[in-house]
Amino acid sequence: IQQKADCMSAPSIAPITRLAALSLFLMLSLPSARATELPSTAELQYVGPYHVPVNMTFDRTGNTYAGALRIHVPLYQIRFQSSGSISNNTLRPAVYMDIRNGKPYAEAHFSGHDVRFGKTGAEIQTSALNGPTFDLFSLAWQLAMNDGRLPAKLHITNGKKIYAVSGIRKIGDDMYRLGERDIAISRYQIQRNDSSMEYAFAPKLGNIPVLISYMDNGKTYVLTLKSAKINGQAM
Repeated sequence: IQQKADCMSAPSIAPITRLAALSLFLMLSLPSARATELPSTAELQYVGPYHVPVNMTFDRTGNTYAGALRIHVPLYQIRFQSSGSISNNTLRPAVYMDIRNGKPYAEAHFSGHDVRFGKTGAEIQTSALNGPTFDLFSLAWQLAMNDGRLPAKLHITNGKKIYAVSGIRKIGDDMYRLGERDIAISRYQIQRNDSSMEYAFAPKLGNIPVLISYMDNGKTYVLTLKSAKINGQAM
């Protein structure tokens, strides 16, 4: 009695083998969509223009976040703060405030793609946009979480104006001196409709932002990281 073959013939296996090889190639070649987990708490100390101390805090509780950046100019305190929610690997700002010497200077309120913004005492404007809007500092954490990938049709606000973003490009990998050690960083440049911004992140340290460069009122501000504490641990 002729026994049935326990395995398929070589001609029948060949297409399956090619399909498996193609699947493996695609898995290895496509960029990972896995997001970097944001810290529960971050305390970052920067040096700003003229060696002015700047500190940034970030707190995440469940699917909500709050961040603040304080610039300690002599006799003049500047505080930027943002809060909102996190879903589908995306920060969704709800409120952004620019506070000078303890008084509100400008603000933005977000509801879906609608943004109400303006200087204190001036007429509040409302823009209905076709994509998400971030402030400069929630954008830093958004990029950190997604390895430099931008949401589509992005806009940026400083509470006074809204700017369209035309794109982002990686400008290189570098080494950065943080405390007593050198760390690897990835640098990105974002083009908005009137100027460019630069962010740099440390992949081995949870992609924390080590450099933020932006322009406001015709002046360029560069913040460079001096020290960091992530989830209560010094880096």
